[in-house]
Amino acid sequence: MARFVFKLQRALERRMQIEEEKRAAFARIDAVRVRLEEGLRARQAEIQSSREAWRNSMVGAIDPTQLRQHANAGMGLFRKAQRTVIELSGLDRGLQSARAAMVAAAQDRRALEMLRDSRAAEWRRAEEKKERDQLDEFGGNLAQRKQQEGQA
Repeated sequence: MARFVFKLQRALERRMQIEEEKRAAFARIDAVRVRLEEGLRARQAEIQSSREAWRNSMVGAIDPTQLRQHANAGMGLFRKAQRTVIELSGLDRGLQSARAAMVAAAQDRRALEMLRDSRAAEWRRAEEKKERDQLDEFGGNLAQRKQQEGQA
């Protein structure tokens, strides 16, 4: 029996490869996003623990030098957290564009897969018609032979 061959199979394979590349690019950007979010959470926890340490040191006599050091350390942590938020916002735009590219690549691949499936269905219908026609011809030839043998 004949076998269906999709003439655009190489193009489909290339589109699958492109989709995988887009998916990997998205995953890399998403991994950076996760790392930055974890860093932001860690900085927020540092800020919170620094504030609590500052509050606990406010008991009794207050040393202005120590108070200034705590304030400077807190501001440093706050600036680090702000930088991380800015990086996250910039990364978010990249993540959105990577997601859009990934979706577009998947749509391109799916379009070729749908074309392949429809052409395969057309091919199967044509093969079934050929087979029916051959069976009809075989049956007609057999009936004609029997009729000729009956007349002879």
